[in-house]
Amino acid sequence: MSEVGPLPSEASSVTVIRDASGRYFDSFVVEVEPTPLPANGKALGIDMGLASLAVTSDGEKMSQRNLKHKQKGSNRSDRPSQEEAPKAPHGSTQWCPLRAVRTMTTQSQGWLAISTEGFAAMNAARPPEHLVKELVQNALDSFAEGQPGAIQLRYGHDGHRFQVECCDNGSGINALDDLRVVYLTHKTDSHLKRGRFGRGFKEALCIADAALVESQGEQLQFLQEQGQRVTRRSTIATAPLRGTRVAMQMRWPPETAEQLDRYFHRFLVPEGIVLEVNGARIIPRAVEHRVQVSLTTELYDPVSQSWKKPKRRTDIQLVRTRSDETPTIYELGIPVAALEWSVPYHCDIQQRVPMNPNRDAVASGYAVQLHVACLPALLDAMDAETIKQDWVGHAGRRCDAAVQQRIVERAFGSNIARSVPRMGSRHFDEDARELGVQVINTAQTSGGFREMLRQFVPSAQEVVRKDEIVKAQTAAADGFAVATAADPADQRHHWMARQGGRERVERCLAFAVWFCQQLVNSCPGRQSAVSGQLTLNRDPAATLYAHWSERNVLTLALDQNCFWQAPLGPEALQVLIHEAAHAMNMHHGLEFRQELERLAGVAAALMLQRAEEIRRQFPDLF
Repeated sequence: MSEVGPLPSEASSVTVIRDASGRYFDSFVVEVEPTPLPANGKALGIDMGLASLAVTSDGEKMSQRNLKHKQKGSNRSDRPSQEEAPKAPHGSTQWCPLRAVRTMTTQSQGWLAISTEGFAAMNAARPPEHLVKELVQNALDSFAEGQPGAIQLRYGHDGHRFQVECCDNGSGINALDDLRVVYLTHKTDSHLKRGRFGRGFKEALCIADAALVESQGEQLQFLQEQGQRVTRRSTIATAPLRGTRVAMQMRWPPETAEQLDRYFHRFLVPEGIVLEVNGARIIPRAVEHRVQVSLTTELYDPVSQSWKKPKRRTDIQLVRTRSDETPTIYELGIPVAALEWSVPYHCDIQQRVPMNPNRDAVASGYAVQLHVACLPALLDAMDAETIKQDWVGHAGRRCDAAVQQRIVERAFGSNIARSVPRMGSRHFDEDARELGVQVINTAQTSGGFREMLRQFVPSAQEVVRKDEIVKAQTAAADGFAVATAADPADQRHHWMARQGGRERVERCLAFAVWFCQQLVNSCPGRQSAVSGQLTLNRDPAATLYAHWSERNVLTLALDQNCFWQAPLGPEALQVLIHEAAHAMNMHHGLEFRQELERLAGVAAALMLQRAEEIRRQFPDLF
């Protein structure tokens, strides 16, 4: 048995193992304090691949065989290359204007620390404007919040290739080597930045024929020499460029320039930034509304190494669309996705917008958040047809109660009721319409409006019942006989005098009761005798002409002239026929209308056939 030295700490467990030769081994589990390596100030990106197990950002490729045979302590990967960079052959793609190079520091095989061709295949279908946008986006992110700056974007076809160049005077790139490693960046992630993990430049780079980046006094060229992709890093001899310059050569047709023109002239340039496209400045556009709201955004969490979607307080800037534009969601001035609403405004979100991996569509539900946030600010300028559209109802049900009430009133009016099914012989919808109420069929509205109508609008039944109760209470509480209004100081006595005096009012009321009694007598079944009384409207908002109770009590309003000035006139007779029809139906449904038509015929026959009797009985009314 062989022995070993003391363990670095007390063992938490031990396992005894016997191998095929009959030998025994002890395996101890102990705690060991980690020994950190000395810092060297360098960063290394490692990407897992298919052709190679792993590829590092300095160009070294590792296979299973390399890892198996590499000996402990080997410094092979740390040994700097002593090879001189090969000179570009005639006809190589050093197309962009280069600045004087003082020293050549490194040259690496390949452009990205993964398969550039594979990454290019992933991005080949992206529109040119989305790829060029990534360059402008990086330039905008190089400025601190509120910092003024300038960006110059130039592009066009030179007869051979499509050239793109983007220059800015921002903070520059501290580590050019980061550009070669996908998903590696030294920029601190922030929801106030547009870029995500340094992907944008690399997505455009992978489909370029050649590229050049200058920043912080250094130059990084991406070339193709003798069929191989080569990256060459150099130090610039002349005064360092302030900011960053990126140039790329693409295999795009000449008409791509028009496509890019249309796209970049839609940009909403942030305050303090000067953006020139092919020498023409993109003019900033006025913000008509600013909405403060808490919205979902995107942030990378380095601890869990995953994307989080927290909510942050931000501004939404509403900018009016031009005649040739459709409403669009913008992320800090950059158009990202169509906005499905019917008002002529763009939404410019002043923080990072959660999007899909291709960054050409917003996350599910995000547009609804914008609708809900902006609806209160836009409501007053919207017409009734716009307010009734589905997106308003869908967003409105998520708004507060005050906004929902405004939506309902603007869309449907204030004197409204919800339709209800017919209940036996009662048809409350018809009764409500008789009262001048607009009845809304909620079954024909979208879900959002249906919820708001149920919450804030009474049903037709509720409206009719309330009207019946109010009229019955008014008739019962304020109803009076002619003899009770004898005091000259009484307002009722004053109104009686205005209508021709006590005797005139008594005679008109007597005719009304007699006339209704004749109509009721024509109804099938036994009916109570008709009696009459007076009332006086005291509430201007609730005017009562007449009321018919279930006990056949007819109440006429003393302040309605038709009953007293022309008791045999068409208006007075129309009201009396209407009230008498309630002897059979207290509602205003189909049966009531049928009864009303029948009584109209009875009344016509009565006035013709018994005209002489009426003249003898009521001569003072003619």
